[in-house]
Amino acid sequence: FVAGEPDALHSVYERWGGLIHGLAAKSVGHGDADDVTQQVFVSAWQSRARYHVDQAPLGAWLVGIARHRIADHLGHRHRKHEVSADPDVLLGNLDRRPAPNAMTPERIDQLLLLWEELELIGNPQRQIMILAYFEDFTHAQISEHLDIPLGTVNSHIARTLRRLITRLEGEHAPST
Repeated sequence: FVAGEPDALHSVYERWGGLIHGLAAKSVGHGDADDVTQQVFVSAWQSRARYHVDQAPLGAWLVGIARHRIADHLGHRHRKHEVSADPDVLLGNLDRRPAPNAMTPERIDQLLLLWEELELIGNPQRQIMILAYFEDFTHAQISEHLDIPLGTVNSHIARTLRRLITRLEGEHAPST
């Protein structure tokens, strides 16, 4: 990727595109997620010489770029639709609390941690989890898409969830 090999961008997109698109969709909505995802990968490709594998995993670097592109997009959207500086005029009686699935920096960090754990798991489990939780495929759709029996998909998801819970709880257990 850093050397600019022709197939590298495609490989990186195949591996990380689902995560980036999922973050974008949850942050800016499905209508703009494709544009933000494209911006992330164009930015990554153009700035690939600044990526240093010893400083961060590639997924973390891409998520960092995604956070900036999402913030840029939301800022642009806000400026584009800004009519008044008075929040009561802008929001009227709308609830000002963030949506339950709003992509806060903390939530993005949690998703990145989850993604790093998925990286350790390997395929087909990683691919199944991405399809289920980032691409919103049903178990039956995953079975058909990957040509794996539905029972196997269900088993992989159950075992992988248990493994992730165990590993993530271990990461966040209070130290004594």
